[in-house]
Amino acid sequence: MDGGSDHAYAASTCVWGTAPEPLLEEIAGGESVDAWRVLDAGAGEGRNTAYLARHGATVDAIEVSRLAVENARTTWGELPGVTWSVGDLREVALPAAHYDLVVLDSVLHWLADATDADRVLDRLRAATRPGGRHLMCAFDDRHQELDGHPVPPRFIPAHAWYVSRYDGWHIEMVRTEEIVSAHPGAPHPHAHSVTKLVARRPALD
Repeated sequence: MDGGSDHAYAASTCVWGTAPEPLLEEIAGGESVDAWRVLDAGAGEGRNTAYLARHGATVDAIEVSRLAVENARTTWGELPGVTWSVGDLREVALPAAHYDLVVLDSVLHWLADATDADRVLDRLRAATRPGGRHLMCAFDDRHQELDGHPVPPRFIPAHAWYVSRYDGWHIEMVRTEEIVSAHPGAPHPHAHSVTKLVARRPALD
């Protein structure tokens, strides 16, 4: 499994740019992430990993595509506090109740179906410490322009599906918004509706 974007990673060493997810900037801009333990789950080429590391976090960056990790090393070089791993989030070993923040950016819509997505979410929730948070961004079914994508995303549920997966957690922020993107493999501007969510695990489950 390559996550669906190896065609793009082979064509460019910086497919998704170097700016972090804006929602991550909102979180980090409002509080210090210094000394946080972060899991960048599906790190891609490291735009979120690099941002967090440069703000003092210790980051485990796991990405299923070896090409993406190679691109990340080319783009960012050595980042203090970052451990890169090539692995499948459905199977890779994760520590229990460990992370202050789990970033899950543009990952779930590349999975096969709801069963796969639930499996990944269950594992990531278990890896989050009590009081820790998830930042999740993924395509929802409100509006997608997928013509021209060599490998289109596989799983695009409703906005409400994502929200329901954090039942029992405190949802600090949730919205659906439209983004416009252009990248290798789909170079013409096109729109995607994206669910963005920040949720906190209860301090005591």
